[in-house]
Amino acid sequence: MNRIFIRRIYMPGKVRGVTIAAPDDDFVVLINDALCPEMQRAAAEHELRHIKLDHFYDDDPVVISELEASKNFEIL
Repeated sequence: MNRIFIRRIYMPGKVRGVTIAAPDDDFVVLINDALCPEMQRAAAEHELRHIKLDHFYDDDPVVISELEASKNFEIL
């Protein structure tokens, strides 16, 4: 993992956050700007857990990765 860029953008619907793995091993984390600050922070922490747990490089089903990233544990 090289760099992580976090950006807030408006996303309609129930999407809280999305992470995009770039080909150069960087990550772009997009957080829904329509959320309150507390929900934005929670969404960012969730997305950072996906990166920390290498979910972009495993073959686990998405539902398993989401459950793992939803657990409450220290990521740093």
